[in-house]
Amino acid sequence: MAQCLEEGVKSCESKEQREQRRRLEILKRREISIHVLDRGCVVKVGCKSIAFTSIEAGYKEIGRYLENPQLVATQHGFEENL
Repeated sequence: MAQCLEEGVKSCESKEQREQRRRLEILKRREISIHVLDRGCVVKVGCKSIAFTSIEAGYKEIGRYLENPQLVATQHGFEENL
């Protein structure tokens, strides 16, 4: 434990903890908004908007984005903005 204090907290984090911290940093940089329509919804992440044919599909994709923002951003073609 003393070694962790000397080297800094980051060096004592596990790979999983570092990845979780990285995901949170990505999520903090982008505002997420949902515009519900008569049929489906539009989800906006940062300056990118994605239309979904159902509200459920939009919510499901938001859940995926919260779990792994880099993967979902890459799949939707806006990874360069991360």
